[in-house]
Amino acid sequence: MVTQEILTIQLGHYANFVGTHWWNIQETNFSYDPLNPSEINSDVLYREGELQKNITYTPRLLIADLKGAFGYLSEEGNLLDVFQTDNQAPEILWEENRLEIAKRPTANKSPFIQSLEKAASSEENITYDLENETNTWVDYLVPRFHARTINVINEYEHGSRDQPFDIFSYGQNLWKTNNFSEDFTDKIRAYAEECNLMQGFQVLVDADDGFGGLAASLIQYLKDEYGKSIITWPVFDSSHRDPTQSDNIKLINTVLLWHQLGEYSSLFSPLCCGTDGWPTPGAPRIFNHVTYKADLKYHTSALLATAVDTLSLRYRNKRYPMSVLSDICADLGKFGRKAVATSLSLPFPIFSNQDLIDMLDDLDGSCPWTSLTPRCNISVDNVMQSLALRGISEKRLKGPMQESNEQIKKFAYKCSSVHEMMSLYLDSTCHFSASHLTNIEQVLKVNDPYPKLFNSNIMEDGSLSKKLRMEEIKSVPVMAGLHTGKFMSKMYDSLYKGVEQKVRSLRRFNAFILSGLEEDEFKESVNDLLNCKDNYEERDI
Repeated sequence: MVTQEILTIQLGHYANFVGTHWWNIQETNFSYDPLNPSEINSDVLYREGELQKNITYTPRLLIADLKGAFGYLSEEGNLLDVFQTDNQAPEILWEENRLEIAKRPTANKSPFIQSLEKAASSEENITYDLENETNTWVDYLVPRFHARTINVINEYEHGSRDQPFDIFSYGQNLWKTNNFSEDFTDKIRAYAEECNLMQGFQVLVDADDGFGGLAASLIQYLKDEYGKSIITWPVFDSSHRDPTQSDNIKLINTVLLWHQLGEYSSLFSPLCCGTDGWPTPGAPRIFNHVTYKADLKYHTSALLATAVDTLSLRYRNKRYPMSVLSDICADLGKFGRKAVATSLSLPFPIFSNQDLIDMLDDLDGSCPWTSLTPRCNISVDNVMQSLALRGISEKRLKGPMQESNEQIKKFAYKCSSVHEMMSLYLDSTCHFSASHLTNIEQVLKVNDPYPKLFNSNIMEDGSLSKKLRMEEIKSVPVMAGLHTGKFMSKMYDSLYKGVEQKVRSLRRFNAFILSGLEEDEFKESVNDLLNCKDNYEERDI
């Protein structure tokens, strides 16, 4: 089977919260049963290597975050820890009595991380209080990272008030330093040279601070150097905060990033569990069968990661190895429309012992997903969309003919597969639209450290019920997608009106001027919002 590899890049603290859940989901859902192999081609995002004569399997990944954000995780990653024993000591290459050592206190590891480092024992049934024990993304990190994965930005301290990394230009200026960019691009090149047939890049980035500027410079480099497809997810933390002057700075950062992503990214989809995203997150998105804390990064990032993991199945599906990232970008990025909306249906709302044909009939022409893109209410008409469904077995399609007096009257009863029936439903529901559907039977396992988000009417297998659940949920069916249409113009319009009302000029924001941003460059980015808005409104798909 031909594997077309992808390199994933995570830039920023909240982006790493999302990314950590994403890699955890993938690790949890690996299949080691040769009689029941996975439908997902993990080689697209993972690389096989060798360390100390041991075969390793690690994410093809680069991470950047500020100094102090990595906790116990060293710049060499955590892969070597697996093969080191307690009695191994480093070889001393200097005279110890002539060496002065300045050592930073060792960061504490969460109980969950400590349990991962212990051999399998009777502790398997321990319940972890991850909601209260998670302070940063490394506190629930499951996978092992290659030595080139971690990139610490030593010029800025995480959580610093004296020198925050909060200006778009700071990230651009960081990229211009040889110390950072040369090392980072060398690592990209090393990953790329290992690939047999590289298809592109995925970028998760904090949207409204200095990481946006870093991502803009990086993506421009990737486009110029590699010419591969690039899909970007700018992420917004939905934690509640009172309006402050810094919200206007975040607004400027977002406008500048949107302009750069429209220029250099193949496709981008903003993600936030808040309805507004800017200048403040706004009210939390509502999921009918999920209860989450919008102020808890550990919760909201799990929802965003679930969507990204599911919708990316289109180019990680073993059944269709030639379906690649460039297909999504070509389908949804027509006419220069680079921005798309992300949706999530968690769990996919099917009752216990219910057939798919009846579940779709109960929807009565509505769509079961919730938008995760701020300022976007996804339309069902005149759209182009790429959807992925996982966790619905072919056995749940419909009842046998001799027992299906009511079902057999429905036109959908003629369908012979989940894919065919779901495609029929989308065609009949989303008028004048073009839909691409990917589906696999493999459910989404939600073991620790996935948060306990599901309401009590969700059963152990993720199906809906009128009864209360007695056991912990082990898996759920999920649907997610990317969508584009005229409705995206409202996102650009809201951003334009926000920056026009609150900013107007950079003269009141001296940090941008001092960091090298010119007024004309800013105005060009603002005007580009109107051009993009008009581009979505001018024509149908």
